[in-house]
Amino acid sequence: MRSHSIFGNCFLERVTGSLCSFLARDCLMCYVTGKFERREYVMNPKITLGPEQSIIRNRQDLKTVCIRGGYDPFDDPHGAILPPLYRGVTYVMPDTETAERMVRGDEYGYVYGRFGNPTVAILERCVAELEGSNAEDFLLKGVDALACASGNAAHRLLITHFCSSGDNIVLSPYLYGGTRHLVEHRVSFANIEARFVEDPTDIESWRRLIDDRTQYLFVEVPTNPHGYMYDIQSLADLAHSFGKPLVVDSTIATPILLRPLEFGADFVTHSLTKCAAGYSQGMGGIIVGSREAIHHCRMSEARDEGSVLAPDVAWLIRLGIMTLYERVMAHARNTYSLVSALQQHPRIRKVWHPLSSDHPTYDVAARLLEGYPSLVYVEVDGGEQETRRFMDALRFCRNCVHLGDSNTFATHCWSTTHGVLQPKEKESSGIVSNGVRFSVGIEDIMTIIPDIMQALEKI
Repeated sequence: MRSHSIFGNCFLERVTGSLCSFLARDCLMCYVTGKFERREYVMNPKITLGPEQSIIRNRQDLKTVCIRGGYDPFDDPHGAILPPLYRGVTYVMPDTETAERMVRGDEYGYVYGRFGNPTVAILERCVAELEGSNAEDFLLKGVDALACASGNAAHRLLITHFCSSGDNIVLSPYLYGGTRHLVEHRVSFANIEARFVEDPTDIESWRRLIDDRTQYLFVEVPTNPHGYMYDIQSLADLAHSFGKPLVVDSTIATPILLRPLEFGADFVTHSLTKCAAGYSQGMGGIIVGSREAIHHCRMSEARDEGSVLAPDVAWLIRLGIMTLYERVMAHARNTYSLVSALQQHPRIRKVWHPLSSDHPTYDVAARLLEGYPSLVYVEVDGGEQETRRFMDALRFCRNCVHLGDSNTFATHCWSTTHGVLQPKEKESSGIVSNGVRFSVGIEDIMTIIPDIMQALEKI
């Protein structure tokens, strides 16, 4: 593993574009922060910078899947390059026997909008290809995906699919606020228990909570907003030793940076609203798993609950995925730059990013992640009022509760994304009143960093 000074000459010679411009301008950095201390920054050994490289290095075929996955123009009667949009809610069937087989799921076809849609199916196949094309355990049994109306709808569907009254789910406490509220409050009405692991990095902490009524294990990787990473293979092995599945929410990483099925996970979920869509143009969620398991979910809970993804939204999200690979590369460059700058600022108490060398789970992140996720959580040197003053002073970074967008967003999680949680729940989730989450966009880095620096001066 090599160590680089973020402002070192050798390192600068290997960086191109706007990132090079940022790193070269020590005078600007001194102006906006007062004084910089040069620090050693340990890079992920998987990530290299070259004349034509970004801070991401992985399977190049994923770029092609983003553009062409899930759809072949030769399957369209007119040969349309752009995937078609089917808005119809019902479909004609040739005879009663075929209709019966289709409704039962014994024969492929479209019957009714709540049962499936051709445009939604294109999106599902694309995400399934991104997540599962290299997962050895799925090569024979096949991989499929089921799109839902939102990320939370996907999680609710899995809970309904696996759990009955008296069952439990074992989870990491470090979750997106909406997910935690769902499992801790809404699901409890059905007498389903959410068991939160005391130390998610300790495999024995998980083992102690699993019993006969446990239906599955659930983690976010990386977590929102702290960026905790967990050993997916070890968690999968533990779950399977009890005959339980492992569900991984990989929204933050995207399939470009991490594909949990390759490490033994049974299901992967995404909020497609975030990085996959990329432009805040549509809301959706998805579950990826074996063909058999997804078929069972599709024929039961998906039909009954009706939390289907609208074809117009599926079409918009599929268009967003066409630029996902390139966007993730741009996110990675900007995130690397921002983390490097914030780590040295006197008004920042703590920077949370999975590939920051002082992160508690850095070793796992360096092994699993293939690039820099765009989420950064910082603790401001001050209390809640100083943090709100910092947030209100931002001019370029948008105050939004969203993430994974092409725009840069700043979020005060304490009062917004995790605002529905009780103080003790926030504390156990690691959410603090002086914390700010940045979802780093793909704009020019020289517009992002100066805005944050000038706002820090207002504290």
